[in-house]
Amino acid sequence: YITNHSSGKMGYALAKAARSMGAEVELVSGKTEIMPPYGVSIVFVSSAEEMYNAVLNRAQNADIIVMAAAVADYTPAEKAPQKIKKSEGEATLVLKRTKDILAKIGRDKTGAQVVVGFSMETENLLENSRKKLAEKNADMIVANSIANAGTGFGVDTNAAVLITKDSETESGLVSKDELARMILEKAAELCKK
Repeated sequence: YITNHSSGKMGYALAKAARSMGAEVELVSGKTEIMPPYGVSIVFVSSAEEMYNAVLNRAQNADIIVMAAAVADYTPAEKAPQKIKKSEGEATLVLKRTKDILAKIGRDKTGAQVVVGFSMETENLLENSRKKLAEKNADMIVANSIANAGTGFGVDTNAAVLITKDSETESGLVSKDELARMILEKAAELCKK
């Protein structure tokens, strides 16, 4: 399989924060070692395709949809039914695009729903994230960089810029729990507009 270093910490922090704020929470999760938060309904998936289907099956009933998972953009075009044996020369792995969950949710959202996506960037953070906000029809993008110390995959802290159509709010370096609360408070504000 092809994956990244995402631990799921941000998604679980968001689920925990939403639950503590009184929300009914459904968490769609890939493989992780993190214990699910108490009082949260959880669905485990093992592929980008499974995540796409699980999220779409639940999206129409949600007021706020937060897409924090670092889903791979590509997946192998073919699955080998057994081990691929070593042979002479190089091997070529053909990849195909995975379905874009955030774009689909953004296209299909109702007028009352708030859709929040994440943008993990290595360069042009604000420019690329603003572009994603528009292209995916999201209401907010949480823009963060993996290039800074204490941010990104597997750590307990992060620094992000919460980008909406009308604003940019910098979090500074904070715990993922604190960032989760900031994201959800901003999303709740957008619900009221």
